[in-house]
Amino acid sequence: MHAKLTLLLFCSCLFPLALHAGAIHDAAKKGDVTAIIAALDAGADVNASDGSATPLYFAVKRGRLAAARLLIEHGADVNAPTQWGPALMAAVTKGRIELIRLLLENGADPNAQLDSETALHIAAGSGCLDCVKALVEAGADVNARTKDTKTPIHLARLKGHRDVADYLMAHGVVLPKPAPISARLASADVEKGRAYFAGNCASCHKVEPQGAAKTGPNLWGVVGRAKASLQQISYSETLRAWGGVWSYEDLNIYLSGPMLTTPGVYMETPGIPDEADRANVIAYLRTRSDTPPMLP
Repeated sequence: MHAKLTLLLFCSCLFPLALHAGAIHDAAKKGDVTAIIAALDAGADVNASDGSATPLYFAVKRGRLAAARLLIEHGADVNAPTQWGPALMAAVTKGRIELIRLLLENGADPNAQLDSETALHIAAGSGCLDCVKALVEAGADVNARTKDTKTPIHLARLKGHRDVADYLMAHGVVLPKPAPISARLASADVEKGRAYFAGNCASCHKVEPQGAAKTGPNLWGVVGRAKASLQQISYSETLRAWGGVWSYEDLNIYLSGPMLTTPGVYMETPGIPDEADRANVIAYLRTRSDTPPMLP
C-alpha cells in the first residue's frame, strides 16, 4: 500500500510537468505567444525536447518569429541539438532570413551542421544570397566540406546560382591545386593505372574506341581532346566554361578532386587524391588512344 501511494504521488508530480512540456511545444508550433508564456509560468522547461526537438526549433521551422524571439528571451538555447540539427538548420532550410539573423545575433553557431552538411551548404544550394551573406558575415566557413567533399560553392554552381557562387568566391573560397604531375608520367605504372581504373572508374566510363557512353563520357582518346566535346553528353556549365583540351596537367587538376578544384561539375566523386595513383591512371589513359600523345 505504501509503495502504491509513493508511485501515485510521484506520477502526480511528473504529469503536470509533462503536460506543460507538451503545451509549450504545441504553442511554439502555432506561434501562440500567450500560451508559451502560460506554459513557462507553469514551470515548463524552455529547452525541453519532445523526443525530437525543442520549442525553439519548432517555432523556427514554422516561421514563428515572435514566438522564437520570446523563447530566446526566456533562455532558449539557440544551439540545442535536435533530431534535425540546431534551429539554424531549420531557418536556413526554409530560407527564413529574419529568423536566421535572430539566431545568429543571439549566438547561433554559423557553422552548424547535420551529417557533415553545414547551414552554408544548404543556403548556397538553395540560392538564398541573403542567407549566405548572413552566415558568412557571422563567420561561416566558406570552404567547409561534407564527408563526400562537397563545398558550398560546388552546390551553388551545380544548381546555377551564379550570384551566390560569385559572392563566395569574393569572400575566401580557395580552390586547391595539386602539384604538377607531368614529370612523374614517364615513370608511372600503366598496369597499376589500368587496375585502378577498372576498380574505381569503369562503372561510369568506357575507355574503348567504340560503343555508347556509360554514365560518364567515353574516355578513349581523352588526353588532348577538347573538353566537353562529345556529342550526346550533358556537360556542366563549369566544364563547358573551362575550355581548351585535356592536357596532362588539366587532367591532374580535375582528377585530384573534381568538386574541390572545379566546383559545379557533374562528377560528384572524391576523385583520385593520391598523386601516385593519379599519375598511374593518367599514364594509362594516355595509352587508350589511336594516337597516344607524347609524354612530357
